[in-house]
Amino acid sequence: MALLAGCQSGGSSPDSEAGVWKDLSPVIADVVQESRATEGYVSYHVEDGTYYRAVPGFLWQAPLSRARSGSATLSDYQYAGFAMQIDTDESTPDLAQICNSSVYIALYPPAATLTASGAQFDPENGLGNEALSRVDDGCGNDYFRLRALDDDGDGTWDRFRYSFPPGGNSSGLLNRAVAGSWQLRDTAGTVASFELPALDPEKVAQQLPWPVPTLNYDSSTGLLESIDIQWYEADSPEPVTGNDMVKRSVVALLDRGTDVELREQYEAYGLARQAVFPDYPWRIEQAEADDPRITTLQISYEIEGVAYRFTWQE
Repeated sequence: MALLAGCQSGGSSPDSEAGVWKDLSPVIADVVQESRATEGYVSYHVEDGTYYRAVPGFLWQAPLSRARSGSATLSDYQYAGFAMQIDTDESTPDLAQICNSSVYIALYPPAATLTASGAQFDPENGLGNEALSRVDDGCGNDYFRLRALDDDGDGTWDRFRYSFPPGGNSSGLLNRAVAGSWQLRDTAGTVASFELPALDPEKVAQQLPWPVPTLNYDSSTGLLESIDIQWYEADSPEPVTGNDMVKRSVVALLDRGTDVELREQYEAYGLARQAVFPDYPWRIEQAEADDPRITTLQISYEIEGVAYRFTWQE
């Protein structure tokens, strides 16, 4: 999600039989995709130009009812866990092979880590594509999600996005971000490796801007009008208006009450102060007809390649 331009040269070293990779540690690489520079943890395949970009991320959750009533506070948040998102323009194996599990692909942490539900993953047991449920643009389970993205709208998939685990499943989130080499492997071997430093959510939380949202809606119709957001930092009781490290923030509404998840998002430079959602008639309470109902509000941003997401949900 970050749009920071930066470039750090990295020494080339063999990383797999498939070719030579740029080993970048910890964060900044210049990846050419639609003439944009992308900041992140990146493995880049020199031979064919394929890239894998990992976005490690932390999630905090709060009750949606507090934002609906206008009584939300910073103390509502509870730490929920850690996840990793990986974007790539690789198209082999293809969507069908991954979603029918004929080709195995998984993310392996460098040391044992548990999920909120007690499942353990480690260097020999990865979060992978087993027992998947299918949707039109991909597939997933409690610990793995693949989405195919059509960036130009021409009806063909342009790139893949993996989530380990899907962010909407709090019981599948990992309890910690283990420092070391996180490896993405398929049936043939390692396809990408990402070297993460120690990332302690309790320590980073002291340096983050924290959003506190209020849903503004018409009481007679129950329709959302806008979302006002105040931002706070741990060392200040007064709202702040900006943070030099945050170049873009994203505010998203979701309806997860139906078989097909509906989503609409608003993007702002810096810290979003207000978001207006004109595309759908979002309702606060029970939806009428096909109108979407707000079941989840997400506010997220990145700092130096690490994502921070704050979720208000039912």
